Amino acid sequence: MSMNVVITVDDNYIRPALIMLESLFEHNRSSLHIYLLHSNVCEDNLKRLAGHVGRLGGEFTDIRVPAELFEGATVTKYFTKEMYYRLLIPQMLPHEERALYLDPDIIIFRSIEDFYNTGFDGKMMIAVPDYLGDSYYPERKRNLGLDGSCRYINSGVILFNIPLMNERFRLDDMFRFMSECGLTLEFPDQDLINVYFRDSIKYAPREYNFTTEYIGTGDFLQYLFNPRYRSGERKRIVIAHYMGKCKPWKPSYYYKYYRKYRSYLNKYLTAKEKRELLLRPWLVLRSVVSAAWRVVSG
Repeated sequence: MSMNVVITVDDNYIRPALIMLESLFEHNRSSLHIYLLHSNVCEDNLKRLAGHVGRLGGEFTDIRVPAELFEGATVTKYFTKEMYYRLLIPQMLPHEERALYLDPDIIIFRSIEDFYNTGFDGKMMIAVPDYLGDSYYPERKRNLGLDGSCRYINSGVILFNIPLMNERFRLDDMFRFMSECGLTLEFPDQDLINVYFRDSIKYAPREYNFTTEYIGTGDFLQYLFNPRYRSGERKRIVIAHYMGKCKPWKPSYYYKYYRKYRSYLNKYLTAKEKRELLLRPWLVLRSVVSAAWRVVSG
């Protein structure tokens, strides 16, 4: 049976999407149907994505979303309106039973089949609690009105129960809810999903959306100086999520598993970018010292 995987990107995230898809196909033998939800990806990039998926042995479909559909939705920081498109997946794929949404800043470490075939147990979606947001920033949950029984999930990996979503969810209802509740959304789509679907999310283990940031001083020091810690952690990861402002395709990236990402990134770099990466050791050293100081002092 084919697995349905959905991405939502604009022209600025084509290369990360190519890398994520390459890692996905490398570790999964099942047939994969890749869907792109977008409003303005140029024809050259559409052909590039379609050709890439075809060479990897999958099927590719692009679905154009009307640009005005999310015109009034909240957009902040580096988040674009494309972040909301994942909520369109059930109505865009109405004849499918399930579909897996993946952010482009992700690397697949091993097969996702077990996760993809997880039972929904009557829930509309399956997602992984955000380790930082759920455990380290309880005030964010309180500000969103989430009680102790609700986990705060990360929206970068979501498995959708399409029939149940189409039965119970209407986009207009969600926007009406958003305008009525008057919440300040720091991470717009993610906060909104957490609040609106609070009773309709089944939680999955962390290895299916393992965020690569350091979790406190102990984690930072263990990762740097304890190979067994790194090895044990890596053996559990199925999906690594390079979330946050600092991305692994930047020379100054200093978080976990940059070598893994570089193993895919190198073939996509221009000659100029490869020269810039020669400065990486110095940039990383400066960034690591800065990160260490923030972790220890914070």
